[in-house]
Amino acid sequence: MKRISIYLFGLILSGALFVACEKEGDDPKLTLDKNSVEVIVGEETVVKVSGGETPYKATPADDKVEAKVDGANITVKGLKVGNTTVKVTDKNGLETSLAVKVKEDPYAGDKADATVRVKWNNFEKVLGEDAGSYTLTKAENKTVTFSWTNEDESLVLTFKDTADQIGDEQETASLQSTGPVTPVGELIITAGEDEDKYDVTVLKLLQAKSTDDEEGTPVTYWVSFTADGKEGIFVSPLTPEAEE
Repeated sequence: MKRISIYLFGLILSGALFVACEKEGDDPKLTLDKNSVEVIVGEETVVKVSGGETPYKATPADDKVEAKVDGANITVKGLKVGNTTVKVTDKNGLETSLAVKVKEDPYAGDKADATVRVKWNNFEKVLGEDAGSYTLTKAENKTVTFSWTNEDESLVLTFKDTADQIGDEQETASLQSTGPVTPVGELIITAGEDEDKYDVTVLKLLQAKSTDDEEGTPVTYWVSFTADGKEGIFVSPLTPEAEE
């Protein structure tokens, strides 16, 4: 009986040593939550890295992008159009690679034009060219309303600015961006007695800045949106609150 017990103990000990050696011999690796990303010139995207041992390091292959590391987050910013890679390494020299495609900003021309305007599908109105009035307001419950109206027609876009980016000057940021199923706002267009409503599925703050250097000048916002599968854009300063 004693021999059997010693034999069993030896088997258990050998198995434990085998498992330990196997774990020590495992080849650790770095893993990215995305193997490839697309980014617009001037904008950023974040990739998460796991595995290996911190600190991590990110090294771009060329000057098309720049990469910064903050813990397990790697922020990649597009600088020049083209394809490139970013090498990610850990403290012990383990490495992996991220493929990056840098694209032109499709709204570069729009952001260079501060003219108050709105464009979506066949609806296009420009201040000074088309009769009508515009407002861009934000309520206490964070509901933002952009509207263009005249005697015959109107366009009204409403959405929730949960991140409080309207009313707070920023160069560029994402208000909301979701899949094509979940509505994040509503677009209503009227012409005479006809009224059409559309779900807004994508919203993005392209730019926010004052159009001149005068103190107290309202900040102008460039916001792109997608409704009924069609992209649109409006440019407007925030309407000053009426004094009580």
